[in-house]
Amino acid sequence: MFFNVYTKLAVSIITAALLAGCGESSADKPAAPAARADSSVLQTSLLHQRLPASCFVNDSDNLAFCMPGDTLIYEPNPEKEHQASVNQVIGGFCDTARPLTIHGSSVICSFRQNRTYNANPVNQQAIVASNLQTGADYLAQTAKIPGIKTIAPGIYVLYLQQAPKEAPAVTNDAAVQIETKLLTPELRVHSYMLNDLLTLDSLAQGNPFALVLPTLKKGDVVRVYIDYRNYPNVWNVDSSLQGMPYIWEVKILDVKDQATAAELQQRRQQAQPAAAEK
Repeated sequence: MFFNVYTKLAVSIITAALLAGCGESSADKPAAPAARADSSVLQTSLLHQRLPASCFVNDSDNLAFCMPGDTLIYEPNPEKEHQASVNQVIGGFCDTARPLTIHGSSVICSFRQNRTYNANPVNQQAIVASNLQTGADYLAQTAKIPGIKTIAPGIYVLYLQQAPKEAPAVTNDAAVQIETKLLTPELRVHSYMLNDLLTLDSLAQGNPFALVLPTLKKGDVVRVYIDYRNYPNVWNVDSSLQGMPYIWEVKILDVKDQATAAELQQRRQQAQPAAAEK
């Protein structure tokens, strides 16, 4: 019985569909959509999507017209005067991180136009002046870092790790064992001192750490940004960094009383000759 009921229902549905289809004329049917043109055909060709190319140069005046990433093939015309030397081409137009070939006065390399300058006192003054402006902009952004503190004009402290409240604090009559790293503006390590022991009265006059250390406790790890304009020439850094902020990461390893520290230093000094004899 159930089979007959479902069969009659299916037949009625199919019949209704056929009658509806017969009632439609071809004119009533919507036209098939036209084939869409490939949109990329209508786009402007982009230069950076070009195939890799070789750039042949036989007059060094035209070197700058090669495209980055292309293979530069430089063969200077001996009949032309004042052609760039091999070193000038490599320094100014070769990606030295990639292989290059030198044959006489000819060079083959991956083209990359480089920033070049002459290392002389005039340029050094210009670099420092530029660094001072760059450093000012850098510190203006640094001052906006959430949680950063200004403890004195030109000194900003950012806690990377904070010691417990009960941790011993650095005081004027204490000796401090610290780990310090001088960083570049990109926060790469420039130089460092590990397990260094000092007292506040041993710091040179005008050293900004005389203001920084008394704010810290054993276990604190901080990054300290110091404005070069407030503390010029306090530390020796690469000439190219002069004028930029000093950036230090400081970890307070231990806080000792000065008597204990003096005894520890004496033991270290006595141990050094003994180690050298061995």
